[in-house]
Amino acid sequence: MKNLIMLVCICVLSSCNQPAQNPDFEKNVELAKNYFETFTAENSISDLLSDDVEWRSCFYGAPAMNKEQTIEYAKGWQGAMENITYTAENFLPGVDPETGQLNGSVRTYGTWTGTNTASGKSFEIYMYHYFTFNEEGKIINSGDFGDATGLMMAVAPDAAK
Repeated sequence: MKNLIMLVCICVLSSCNQPAQNPDFEKNVELAKNYFETFTAENSISDLLSDDVEWRSCFYGAPAMNKEQTIEYAKGWQGAMENITYTAENFLPGVDPETGQLNGSVRTYGTWTGTNTASGKSFEIYMYHYFTFNEEGKIINSGDFGDATGLMMAVAPDAAK
């Protein structure tokens, strides 16, 4: 009886296969890392975006942005901050929201640090980002989640007395 229970347990456990990783995931992780390297070097992200990109910013109530708006959004952050770094805690696989299947998209949690240009105040903020890429390796869908408004208030220049 003991052997039969052991055999059943082995059969059940061996039949629990994890879903296979999307073959594009590792390549897309490298594309996401390239985005962060390009952004933190304060270079233009224009060449990394598809013409029909949809980007969600981390500001309350902000609508989805197109390519031109996304480029201006990135420039705004780059212009407002110096010595920007992103330290990823991880790069995780994403899923198709309709099917729940691994789709090669990339999610990452990490910490941004730097200094506000106007005030000279340093910052550290934990954020979440997601990226979906097309066949050409361009970002077609992305977004940022974190307390951007709180960050801007924390590093704002002190009010004149």
